[in-house]
Amino acid sequence: MQEIIEVIKSKNFKEVFFGSNGFSIVDEASINNLQLGYSVHPDGSDLSGSNEGDWQKSWIVIGTDTEVGDPFFVDINDPLLPVYTAMHGMGEWGEELVSKSLLSFLELLSYLNGISKQDYAQIDPDENTITDSKQLASIKSKLQEISGEKDYWENFIEQYQEWVEEFGS
Repeated sequence: MQEIIEVIKSKNFKEVFFGSNGFSIVDEASINNLQLGYSVHPDGSDLSGSNEGDWQKSWIVIGTDTEVGDPFFVDINDPLLPVYTAMHGMGEWGEELVSKSLLSFLELLSYLNGISKQDYAQIDPDENTITDSKQLASIKSKLQEISGEKDYWENFIEQYQEWVEEFGS
């Protein structure tokens, strides 16, 4: 787990926001607490299992979605430490690839942070909200290129565009 913390510390950010979406990233002091409810029961017992749909022993939570609280986690069985997410509260864990490695995940968060310049998740779009479809297509392409994952980032940009359409003026 120390290797994961060192990589995360090298980027030096805790939260990144893009429109109404956000990513909260773990720090060294809270990584063990973040495992509670995933691989560790609050009483300290092991929650991970070996059955499909169970939380896997090799998954380490590194952050959460600030909007809905879904976890972002790495799989320590793969040396690249791919990053996944899964919807919580579904009765089983169906992981979805977010980025091919922890380094690429942190690189794309750095990219998002640089273009959004937000300190919090927005409720409504404002004058700084990116609305140009060509610019959003370019952002989606860049996120897919950095992450090595197509579907997650296509859905991410689609949700962003729906938010702009629904709540924009």
